[in-house]
Amino acid sequence: MNMNFKYGMDELPFSPATPSDSHLFVSGQGGTDPITGEVTADDLESQTVLTLRNISIILAQSGLTLEDVVKVNIYLKNRTDYETFNRIYAREFPRPYPARTLVYCDLNFDLLVEIDVVAQLRKQAR
Repeated sequence: MNMNFKYGMDELPFSPATPSDSHLFVSGQGGTDPITGEVTADDLESQTVLTLRNISIILAQSGLTLEDVVKVNIYLKNRTDYETFNRIYAREFPRPYPARTLVYCDLNFDLLVEIDVVAQLRKQAR
């Protein structure tokens, strides 16, 4: 797995993703440029789309897509963004939707959203 993602600073003590025998656990991703680690937008839609794109890139390195995701954890900065986020999520995430948890919290790097996922490994990827 080529994991050349940055997170706003170098050498953070975690991996972009870690496989088990049956699943790939993708660390929290935000709306940052995957090479520079810089936040590239200050609106929820742009950050959400880029976050899911970053997750998709990590999944693809293991031969997976968003369709393989079985669990999603979402962290939103603003409670007032709930309905807007759901519209973006429904448009960007394939059906059937995976299990999901959403919580509100303060986020690093001026992020408005952070998402981590668990994906089921395909038999050939195991």
